[in-house]
Amino acid sequence: MEDAKRRSQRSDPRIHERRVAVARQLGRSRLRRILVVTVLVAVAAGALALVHSSFFGARHVVVTGEDHTSRAAVIRAAGLSGAPPLVDLDAAVIARKVERLPWVDHARVSVSWPWDVTIRVTERVPVAAVQLGAGRFAVSDRTGRVLEVVSGRPVSLPLLAGVARVPPPGRKLSVAARALTAAAAAMPESMVRETSALRLGSDGVEVVLADGLVGLVGAPDMLTAKFVSLATVLAHGGLAGIGTIDVRVPAAPVLIRKVNSPIVPGIGGG
Repeated sequence: MEDAKRRSQRSDPRIHERRVAVARQLGRSRLRRILVVTVLVAVAAGALALVHSSFFGARHVVVTGEDHTSRAAVIRAAGLSGAPPLVDLDAAVIARKVERLPWVDHARVSVSWPWDVTIRVTERVPVAAVQLGAGRFAVSDRTGRVLEVVSGRPVSLPLLAGVARVPPPGRKLSVAARALTAAAAAMPESMVRETSALRLGSDGVEVVLADGLVGLVGAPDMLTAKFVSLATVLAHGGLAGIGTIDVRVPAAPVLIRKVNSPIVPGIGGG
């Protein structure tokens, strides 16, 4: 009897048509799902391609704070010359690239959609010059970093003497020479005009004044106090016959005659 019932169902055209209709409906549902997924994938791929294209690139680059460094050099160092897509930019990486430029001390970078990049530059402060020969001078900051090479001595900067090797801009002078740049950074501006050079002697940093008098600074520490002491002694006058002013102990400067004679006490604290 069961077999007869099943045969009856198989032979019933209405049941067959229903099964066909259900199968077709399921097929159409699967096709719609496939089409929806395909469209979504295509839209996502298009959106991804769009944000990685020059349409959302760094079209507007604003550079501020540059003085000795050109805007073009900053943009070139940052890698923004070809308007790269903003989505591929890393502000920290760009800042590090810009900071490799000789004059740049610090760079702060911000990215704003859809097209803007702002680079704020803080430049280094020149404190000393080193003669290279033929009227050319290398300019350095307090850390010993060479900033640029110029023609003619910068009159506002003290000259460093005895620096054997000067690297190209963007690199640093030797560790020994950096003691001189630290002293140059602490030197009062009024003393620069009276100074022939800063040099390293057997007892440390020496300030060679225009009249041949030497200020013995020694180690590059307590520099502000030492220069105040030296300036005070110079202002006091009465230095005939004196060859060296020793301010290694700034509170007790010592005057040393040009010849081998007893040390003469200084004027006291500075």
